[in-house]
Amino acid sequence: MATRSIVIIGGGIMGTTTAYYLSRHPKFGPHIDIHIVEACEIAAGASGKAGGFMAKNWHRAPTASLAALSFDLHEQLSIEHDGEKRWGYRKVTTLQLDVNRNGRKSKTIPGVAWVDGATHSEEIGTTSSTAQVTPDQFTKAIAELAQEAGVKITIASVDGLEFDETGIRPTTVIATDDSGQQVKLEATDVVFSAGPWTSSLAKKLLGSKAGAALDIEPSPCSTSVIFRPSIPLTPHALFTELHLQSGITTSPEFYPRPDGTLYICGDHSDPLRQRPFTQKATDATPSEFAIKNHTERLELVGSGLKDAEIVKAQACFRPESRRNRPIIGQLTTGGLEGVWIASGHSVWGICNGPGTGKVMAELLLDGEASSVDIRGLKP
Repeated sequence: MATRSIVIIGGGIMGTTTAYYLSRHPKFGPHIDIHIVEACEIAAGASGKAGGFMAKNWHRAPTASLAALSFDLHEQLSIEHDGEKRWGYRKVTTLQLDVNRNGRKSKTIPGVAWVDGATHSEEIGTTSSTAQVTPDQFTKAIAELAQEAGVKITIASVDGLEFDETGIRPTTVIATDDSGQQVKLEATDVVFSAGPWTSSLAKKLLGSKAGAALDIEPSPCSTSVIFRPSIPLTPHALFTELHLQSGITTSPEFYPRPDGTLYICGDHSDPLRQRPFTQKATDATPSEFAIKNHTERLELVGSGLKDAEIVKAQACFRPESRRNRPIIGQLTTGGLEGVWIASGHSVWGICNGPGTGKVMAELLLDGEASSVDIRGLKP
């Protein structure tokens, strides 16, 4: 019989990796129940729609050591679970490109034949420091691996949290599924890892005790497009500065994937980025303005990309933090016990997911993080 029940709210990368590493912890056993409660589907938000780029040493304190740990864990997970095949893990070379359409001569880049529009290029990451995954595949695979180890996944929207007689320790998480059926899960611990919905959920469930969770806020809505070019692509991630003849400068990011597709994001000129935040991840719709821009800008980077077909257009909100850093640890406002948070990773959620999941498992089952120093990320 379980004497501890850990309920994780959110089926994105933070929730699934936390569940995964809890299920691999030496102290995990039949006496511990682990639940993920997700409102839509696993990887419904940014964890399924991000670019999947990872960098080991691009980070400053207080996330530098977490990022380095997480980068190494990504490689370990790939080796252990055939990540190259299951979720497109691979190491990449990363370039910074300038593309100037105002009369400057473009140049070829050795080994990157599909790029012929750059006026300047610089290597900013090597295969020892940058890598990628396909986020949707990764997050869902980690969830499946956690399930195989005994983690239970419930698709339902959390709308209530009951506490013991002291009012400081959770006892029950209440959720409602799409059919209107109420679900009640016993809980000794509750982890808020609901991405950009973390703040609103914490406010609803914890009220005045939400504390640091209120520092999480949604980013502007980001539209990304996945193309399938007719030419082969090399494993080079591209960060670009496009100087257009209109006078606009924009900075789209290009991530070729092992399946031959090309992911593009980063249209900061899109006026629809500032749209209202949606109640559910699946309610976010891509901007036609951004789709048009991404399509037109393909050819500026590589002339051979002009006939690439659109495979998918998608949109998401990311969890930002007013502290400019993720928040990881126990919420103790008003004497709370057994309430935790792992959110606010901004654009580095995929990169720092496994490291976050591992330290959350250590915090929950050991009482302290031993793999890396996260004191600067405490609530």
